[in-house]
Amino acid sequence: METIPCNTCGHRSFSPLYVKKSPLEETFSIVSCQTCGLVQVNPQPSFSEVKKYYDDSYFTNRTERGYDNYYSSDLRKEISRVFQLNLSDLDFFTWEETRKKQSSLPGKKLSSLDIGCAAGYFVAYMAERGYEAKGIEIADGPVQFARESLGLNIFQENFLEWDLDIQNQFDVITLWATIEHLHKPKETLEKIKKHLLPGGILILSTCRYGLLAKWNGLNWRYLNVPEHLYYYSFSGLKQLLVSLGYHSPKAFTYGSGLTGRAGASFFYRLRKAFLDRFVKWFQMGDMMVFSVLKD
Repeated sequence: METIPCNTCGHRSFSPLYVKKSPLEETFSIVSCQTCGLVQVNPQPSFSEVKKYYDDSYFTNRTERGYDNYYSSDLRKEISRVFQLNLSDLDFFTWEETRKKQSSLPGKKLSSLDIGCAAGYFVAYMAERGYEAKGIEIADGPVQFARESLGLNIFQENFLEWDLDIQNQFDVITLWATIEHLHKPKETLEKIKKHLLPGGILILSTCRYGLLAKWNGLNWRYLNVPEHLYYYSFSGLKQLLVSLGYHSPKAFTYGSGLTGRAGASFFYRLRKAFLDRFVKWFQMGDMMVFSVLKD
């Protein structure tokens, strides 16, 4: 465990928010930066200490923080549905059509990289759309599944240590629910710019530290330590992206926190549908999605 400066602003003054135990009974402090407000786990465990939380049970055994068989076809369909909705809300497909028309080499495929790609479902989605699609992931089980079951081009690397002399190669880079897991998110966003082609697009989603998070406190559904190390506010993440030289941000929030639990009553499902729409309309959701462009 190491006390580190705030990853966004570099200051070292923090206000305590919560103390929470992990599933392994390790205790972590969640604090807020007194300068920029970034909520974070600090002191932080090392990369190797966090990696033990991502054994294959994280992807196969249903818990409050994992998945109910991440490798199932039903879950893949649901994840792909969410991808499609998020891309539509960001008007990504309009950007894509324009990008294809502007290509200096007619017929050349657009390229994409999904960072923290898990089993590679978004890599497969982009490949099906005609992209030269790649992914990068550290967890053993998902990488094996993506390579052997889906036949995808996946690098098993830490992105910040990965350098194959392929700067300015990708039209699209994505971070789906990944940035909150990273030890050095700001540095990751800086490096992504080097790998994007001019005019390329970065898309990222992450949990949002806002009204719903504060309301639920220790019981907030995304307060999963130590897997989630950083919790951005909507304005904080936008300011960070703009400060790093990205431009033309588009963003929205979604998610009321109610789950689509099996066997739920009609009134529960009706309540969930209303609240999910309400928080999206009024930018109150506890998930957020951004797209930004590189010059």
